[in-house]
Amino acid sequence: MSMKHIGTKILAGVLVVLLAGAGVLIWRNLPEAAPRLQEPEETVRQEPEVQPDTTATLCVAGDIVAHMPLVADAWNGEAYDFTHLFADARPYYEAADYTTACLETTFNGPPYSGYPQFCAPDALAYGLKTVGFNLLSTASNHSMDTWYSGLVRTLDVLDAAGLEHVGTYRTQQERDAVKIIDVGGIKLAMLAYTFSTNGLPVDSEHPYSVSVYTTDYMTDCSVVDYDLIQSDLDKAGQSGADAIAVYVHWGNEYHTEPSEQQEQLADYLFAHGATLVLGGHAHVPQPMELRTLPDGRTGYLCYCLGNLISNQFDPYTNLTAAVTLTLTKSGETGQVTVSGAEYAPMFMLHASDSNEGRYRLLDIRKSMQDFEQGDTSVVNRSVYDRMKQGRSDLHRIFGTDEVLSLAA
Repeated sequence: MSMKHIGTKILAGVLVVLLAGAGVLIWRNLPEAAPRLQEPEETVRQEPEVQPDTTATLCVAGDIVAHMPLVADAWNGEAYDFTHLFADARPYYEAADYTTACLETTFNGPPYSGYPQFCAPDALAYGLKTVGFNLLSTASNHSMDTWYSGLVRTLDVLDAAGLEHVGTYRTQQERDAVKIIDVGGIKLAMLAYTFSTNGLPVDSEHPYSVSVYTTDYMTDCSVVDYDLIQSDLDKAGQSGADAIAVYVHWGNEYHTEPSEQQEQLADYLFAHGATLVLGGHAHVPQPMELRTLPDGRTGYLCYCLGNLISNQFDPYTNLTAAVTLTLTKSGETGQVTVSGAEYAPMFMLHASDSNEGRYRLLDIRKSMQDFEQGDTSVVNRSVYDRMKQGRSDLHRIFGTDEVLSLAA
């Protein structure tokens, strides 16, 4: 091989080595590639979950006036049983999520008595529970009929029967606590007041025992204790309840129109937080209405539902109704409104007028229909005609037919 070829090969080898070395140097000196940035994940905005609305029903009945003829009729030879009185009305009480009424008697054991100082057998309390009642307002002009000891025993009997109560109290602590009931998942704070105790003074050692809303309850019953009411409304509003219901024993007996005091107090209660105002005492029906509240919600007012049971004969004292209120709690705002209201007209049948010969609270619509279809086991023509007139009277007095709507 010639020297020229040898030199050429050596030169080529040197070039290869040099180029390879340069490549390594270049590779080593190249800047590192920047790490690849990840695309940001798309953020999904979580909307707050809106709870569904809660709907429940509250049934409201009238005043329980246990005259002695009703007590005698309840005796079956071995024990007292009042449940037959409510056979027609019972389906309304049991269908609702919660049912209430006002108790105008006491349970202080025998001897039993009627007007003017009521004391009924304990069996009445148990019977009320059996037919579907859950709570009784015990604030009435008869709260002190058997004095403080009878007031205490009455509450003990209601407790034993499984009935809640509001309006009279055994201790200051009981009076100061806000009564909250559960109506199908809606929490109602319950308040109850009476204008009077029929001239029987509230026990001086237990001034908290009866919730009286007038400062002159022993005389004119004309001065409303708004400070007391406002304090109670404030506590109820801060209690965690969803709405406030107020039972009020007020007005003039046997008057089918509310008094000025009733109208003013109802307006005050609604203006200061009440959603429901449930009245009693007059022994006769008085107007009811759906009321637009200051915040735009709908409330309910009945000045008086009349006697639930009684042995009175004055005009309209045998007329009442089972009122079913539909309450809706907004899942978004938590506010409660009355989204529906209707009533079933009722007629208190006296034993002397009945083909059956017993006292009974009749569902007017059902009893009229039964009679029209030939059932005369309880209702006769005279009673039928009176029920027909009574239904018309209830429409007129309540100021509404049986399904309520907001006034225009």
